Amino acid sequence: MNGGDPRPGQIDLWYVPLADFGDDDQAACFRLLSPPERERHDAFRSESARLQHLAARGLVRTTLSRYRDVAPDQWRFETNRYGRPSIDGSLQISGLHFNLSHTHGMAVCAIASVEEIGVDVESRDRDAGLDELAATVLSRQERERFDTMQGQARGDFFFTLWTLKEAYVKARGMGLALPMNGILVDLESSAPAVHFSDEIADDPARWTFRSLPLEAGYIVGVAAALPADKLKIRPARTRAINLPTTP
Repeated sequence: MNGGDPRPGQIDLWYVPLADFGDDDQAACFRLLSPPERERHDAFRSESARLQHLAARGLVRTTLSRYRDVAPDQWRFETNRYGRPSIDGSLQISGLHFNLSHTHGMAVCAIASVEEIGVDVESRDRDAGLDELAATVLSRQERERFDTMQGQARGDFFFTLWTLKEAYVKARGMGLALPMNGILVDLESSAPAVHFSDEIADDPARWTFRSLPLEAGYIVGVAAALPADKLKIRPARTRAINLPTTP
């Protein structure tokens, strides 16, 4: 997973358990940050949020440098009007796209050659007030099933759907401008099948959704504008300073 473009249809999924994010890696990541990234880092009041941001920024900078001959501190980024980050056009990088997600204890970076990719990670044990969230995240059909479930199965069902929907709206680059309860995901099929309400205004045939577990109780949702038979996801555990080791 080093150098060049990801293969067509392939998503390289690099993830960092923040239990491994020690002082040396934190200092190395901080040195890579641009002035705006440092300002945002310093603005976080929560230590957990600060570490998530720092790990994610170090991860994306060093990971992108695996694929292009650009030093980690030389990457520049821009955001669209909804806040989705991408590689700054001034760098004239083509065929390389990324999406980031982080939560308490984990940071994830997806790399692909297709622009419309999204990734979201959550802890299966997160205490997130599921009943309140379900009203805005789940479709009517999903909510009916959710209400019949109990215990871990209930949480797993919710977080599988939530991460897939978050991944999709991130792939579209529109975030919360798209109503999540207008996305219906069928988890009964061999791979998650998606249907959209009229509010979403998209063709479900364009999309492939995948859900996969990570270690230590985390779950990842991936959405990509790729045919299902072409999509391959390659997860790899790494460090936030994700550079190839020298023999």
